[in-house]
Amino acid sequence: MSNSENVAQLLNPRCKICRSEHLEEINQMLIEGRPYSEIIAKFPDLKLSKSNITRHKRHFNFVKRGVEKYYQQLEEGADKVVDEIKALNDIIARMRNYAMKVDPEKKPRVVEVCTNAMFRAIKLKHELAGNIQDPASKLLALFEEALKEDE
Repeated sequence: MSNSENVAQLLNPRCKICRSEHLEEINQMLIEGRPYSEIIAKFPDLKLSKSNITRHKRHFNFVKRGVEKYYQQLEEGADKVVDEIKALNDIIARMRNYAMKVDPEKKPRVVEVCTNAMFRAIKLKHELAGNIQDPASKLLALFEEALKEDE
């Protein structure tokens, strides 16, 4: 939704405050949580009442917009995590396939590098997923210990 669409949704041609030249200042005061009495006193020429401000606040619902924006950002963040997990799955699969094709006796270092990359990707995937204590992570720890013993 563009800014002009947002503004159009927040303006009501029947609203005394929306038609006022003080719209932005009044909106800012509402966002800051200023008391209605302060707003009424600051703009005596508008002859505002508490009901005028309450009606304006219904269509100038910045709290609802904030919650919607929060959930939108949450979804975008979740999508990013899913993309990262998919990329790690791809790395794990590629390293596994490559390591399986290499003769470990002829190219032990290649197998070691592939295996290490695969284990690191698995560990990072589980950290991203938040389930670091699952059985796969325990298995990963055993493999890491085994690799350290070989050094």
